[in-house]
Amino acid sequence: MSSTAVPRILCVLILWTVAAGARGAEQPTFAVPPRLAISSAELKKLKEGKEFAALRDTAVRAADALLQEPVTPPDGWGNWVFYYACPDDGSPLQARSATEHVCPRCQKVCADERTVQAYRTLLHDRANAAALQLGWAYAYTGDERYARAVRRILLKYADDYASYPKRRDRWGREGWLARLGGRRYSQSLDEAVGILPLAKAYDLTRLAAAWDEPSRQHVETDFFRATADTLLYANQDVNNHQTWYNAGLLALASVLGDAPLVDRVLTMRGGYRDQLQRATGGEGLWYEGALAYHHYALQAMIEIVDAGRRLGLPLHEEPRFKAMLLAPLRCAYPNGQFPAINDSDPGSIDSFRPSFLWGWRTYGDERFARAYAGRDPQQLAALLGPDARPGPVVETKSENLADAGLAVLRGGQGADAACVMLDYGPHGGGHGHYDKLSIVLFAGGREWLVDPGRLTYSHKEYQTWVKHTAAHNTVTLGGRSQSATTGKLLWFAARNGYSACAAESDGAYAGAKLTRYLLLADSMLVDVFDVEAEQATQIDWFAHAVSQTLEPVGAQRPGAPAVPGVEDGYRHLTGARAWDVPGATRWDFVAGPKQRLRLWLAGADPEKVFTCTGIGYSTAAKVPCLIRRREAKQTRFIAVYDLSADAGFVKQVKPADPAKPHVNIETRTGRWRVEFDRPEVRVTIE
Repeated sequence: MSSTAVPRILCVLILWTVAAGARGAEQPTFAVPPRLAISSAELKKLKEGKEFAALRDTAVRAADALLQEPVTPPDGWGNWVFYYACPDDGSPLQARSATEHVCPRCQKVCADERTVQAYRTLLHDRANAAALQLGWAYAYTGDERYARAVRRILLKYADDYASYPKRRDRWGREGWLARLGGRRYSQSLDEAVGILPLAKAYDLTRLAAAWDEPSRQHVETDFFRATADTLLYANQDVNNHQTWYNAGLLALASVLGDAPLVDRVLTMRGGYRDQLQRATGGEGLWYEGALAYHHYALQAMIEIVDAGRRLGLPLHEEPRFKAMLLAPLRCAYPNGQFPAINDSDPGSIDSFRPSFLWGWRTYGDERFARAYAGRDPQQLAALLGPDARPGPVVETKSENLADAGLAVLRGGQGADAACVMLDYGPHGGGHGHYDKLSIVLFAGGREWLVDPGRLTYSHKEYQTWVKHTAAHNTVTLGGRSQSATTGKLLWFAARNGYSACAAESDGAYAGAKLTRYLLLADSMLVDVFDVEAEQATQIDWFAHAVSQTLEPVGAQRPGAPAVPGVEDGYRHLTGARAWDVPGATRWDFVAGPKQRLRLWLAGADPEKVFTCTGIGYSTAAKVPCLIRRREAKQTRFIAVYDLSADAGFVKQVKPADPAKPHVNIETRTGRWRVEFDRPEVRVTIE
């Protein structure tokens, strides 16, 4: 053995010992149940609290209703819940019977097998919730009737689980082809979500006299262990599905007392720690770029952390987990509303209030208390004391969320607060949209430039509209949607009186480069969009604004009826009229008597301007849209948005240099010269 070999071996042994010691420190402790839904110590403290009587009585009333009208799990698996919708208008159905389901909007009756299967998913969900409600009633009272009702539901599932499909997904694929498929449900995702309340119900009642050892073994082996096998069948890596798989698996590991399974959930690829490192950025935002999915993944993460903490594992100490809790405050409008970027829904920070309260109780961090209380002084005082004063909850400074690829420009205060967000980052996986360099805008207390989000997966417009570039505030080339790509930030600047940024994409279209420059100041947004292509092509610039009408400003002849296009979302742009304009024009999105967003359009090239109507947050929501079209190899779109209440802040807009992205703007408070150059912006105000 060489002289250097011994030190190397010793080094390896030391590292192995340290790693083993660290790993040993994370060995779970399986305390006497309950240890999943709540710990014995937590339950004891809860019962000693002054609010316990009201909590107990509420739980008992709900559980007594379930004893009077027992919930029984359905016979058979449940198909995708989004199939429980009218095929014509997407409305959720209402059950007339187990086999007939009616659309409340058009009264169509659906009795096909797929609809009936999807209805069974709702029945499974109902049984899950009922079991947990009964479990809490037992934990609060010790009344064996509630434990017997839980036992009845769980034994039914233990009896039935082997009879469910080996694997089947919502597309009808089976076996190894159904990688996302489940057994009790058509998705392993639903299997994971659904097992959580059932595992907690068992955890709360398993020591009750209602249970005997054979019954426990039947449920643990034939239902819980079998469900764990289903969830372990196909690892989904960083996908939000896997986050819920992990939550379900850790819950099962807790009730089964399975230490190796605990370790697997925490350390495997796609496990808790791996997802924190690869599915979230430094800002804590979920990689799919949609606050709806950030919220969805965060709920699973909280389940994991709570289950782990009750096993003696301090999972809440991971920095990126805490960042996930705070992240919504960094990408909300001044009023707390979120833009519906990618496959998201209209929403606000209010949807995160339970998470903020959880964060306050876990960390004692004042930011969570303020986020939970909002501007309610009584709630804030209850959490922070009588001297606490309400203040801003969401972030008020401009910032670049680099890992998320979202530049957020903020300005103004109170009713004059404004915010524009530029999406230049990762596509967002399967929930991404083809919308690189798209923007959304909030000003005057409301959202103006809008992203339609996802509508709902049961709408055909999910594929034919919201995914496409034409539904977003960016550009298309050749009337076709962009490719999935990631752009890059060129620079970001936050100064007194304004903030600005620039980003580019060279992957949205082959051989083309898109560059967008933004500057947000009090009462205006300056927007310069450069496009360079390999050859002359149709280049369309879009602005979709939540409003009632879109009107030309000044003397304009009536536009001619037109059809902007028919491919890649264009067919949903209806009622179009077109104007051929040689130079600068002004257009108003009008939302009310004192709600007007004025656009000053400028540029060196002649263009055709379309006004039309697109789709907003629902198929019934019609949103006016302005399109600027040019046939060119290279062009520059200049737009200045007047954000003042009277649309009278901006007086004139002109390009300052045909060769450079420079703009001269005359306002009622002075003349601005904005020079967008790399790597910075220069602003002169006279």
